[in-house]
Amino acid sequence: MAKDLQRRLIGRPKPSGGSINQTEAIDDQAREQLHRVIVAVQIIGGAALLAYVAPRFEGDIALFLILAGLNLAAERWPISIYGDTHLSVGFVLTMAIIIFFGVPGVAIVAPFEALAGRIGRRSVDYLALRTAGRSVLIYAAAAVAYAAFARVNPQDLSWNMVAGVGAATLVCFSASAVLITLSVWLRTGEQLRIVREKQQWVAPHFAALGVLGLALAAAYIAVGYAGVVAFMTPALMMRLAMKQYVDKTAENVEKLKQQNAALHSANIEIVRVSDELQVSYDGTLEALVNALDARDQETKGHSIRVSHYMMDIAREIGIVEGTKQWIDMQRGSLLHDVGKIGVSDTILLKPGKLTGEEWELMRKHPEIGFNMLNKVEFLQGAAEIILGHHERWDGEGYPRALRGDEIPLGARIFPVVDTFDSMTSDRPYRKAKSTLDAMNEILRCSGTQFDPLVVEAFLDIYETWVKAREELHAISMPAAA
Repeated sequence: MAKDLQRRLIGRPKPSGGSINQTEAIDDQAREQLHRVIVAVQIIGGAALLAYVAPRFEGDIALFLILAGLNLAAERWPISIYGDTHLSVGFVLTMAIIIFFGVPGVAIVAPFEALAGRIGRRSVDYLALRTAGRSVLIYAAAAVAYAAFARVNPQDLSWNMVAGVGAATLVCFSASAVLITLSVWLRTGEQLRIVREKQQWVAPHFAALGVLGLALAAAYIAVGYAGVVAFMTPALMMRLAMKQYVDKTAENVEKLKQQNAALHSANIEIVRVSDELQVSYDGTLEALVNALDARDQETKGHSIRVSHYMMDIAREIGIVEGTKQWIDMQRGSLLHDVGKIGVSDTILLKPGKLTGEEWELMRKHPEIGFNMLNKVEFLQGAAEIILGHHERWDGEGYPRALRGDEIPLGARIFPVVDTFDSMTSDRPYRKAKSTLDAMNEILRCSGTQFDPLVVEAFLDIYETWVKAREELHAISMPAAA
């Protein structure tokens, strides 16, 4: 019964750390291999598409060079968001290129746009080539989406252009979000949900910049090159506003990080002080137990032994080590006889049998101990165990005649361990009985004096106690003179 209860409370054992680490290593290797395959597909696919469509370029070369030059300039000063995502007003120019030059024009400018931020570096690594290939594929797909609704290189404005720009923006954002999210997850293992949320944050900016790209095209159709130059002013103002907003956000995030670091340091200090207080509490309790033992030499070491036994049973029935319930039981077992401080030595140390009146005074020690400790906050749980440690399962105990589960669990465990230690320890008026006699007595009183569940747990660890008994006695009993 006790074993089943323990399994229900504790649950299944976790896999060993070695198995978990091995599985994580395999997952990392699989992600890395998949990432390299996807990078290769983007590089090769982008290069092939560029080679196919570039010869089919047609349109106003001067306009293309102006739009491409402004686009590259914008990409040289992007705004970094979360460190993984970069946003610039260059998409305004990209959309205008899609409108006027279609797939060939945007495919030609895409790799230069992707590599614009790397100008001045000594080398171009495979990730930079990946970005270039990805840009070619994404922008070409966006140009195809635009062409499905509106004419490329229009001479007049039409409502079809609005639908085309909307489709191109949606395709561009969606494809970028999917590929970037997948890439970040494969490289870092970061949760897909977190990466996806970072990408969703820039969706409104894609939409706004796409509309501005349409407006730029309209300005060129209306007034020519002067319209392009004039229109870039609001685009640049938007870039400035976006930069100020992101910088302010980054500043606030940095302040929060600093405050979090300060809280973390404060928490470490609190834990340190708490540990010191715990050591102080334990030292105080140990001194008090030693004082009780010094007063009653006949039972010297009894409190330490029953505390060992009690925690063995607590562990067996599933009490988690280090919890408040565990600590209360540990302290309650150590201090169970603290109330005897209020009992006269003439009664406590009387060699013969107690009279009825003396016995009534002795029976008050649980209440005396409870009243002593209940005023101390960190000992209130232990005080409840002390008050109930002479209660019986059948309700015939004292001082409150509690029955069954009315008795605190710690106070139900204690009578079993107290009986075992008392019967197997020498007293001036009798010799210690065998552990087998103690076990039989505990079994006989199961369901009357003792909680049957606690007795079951006792039986599960009985053999361990028999082996450890001599060691515990050697530790806690005084050395022979």
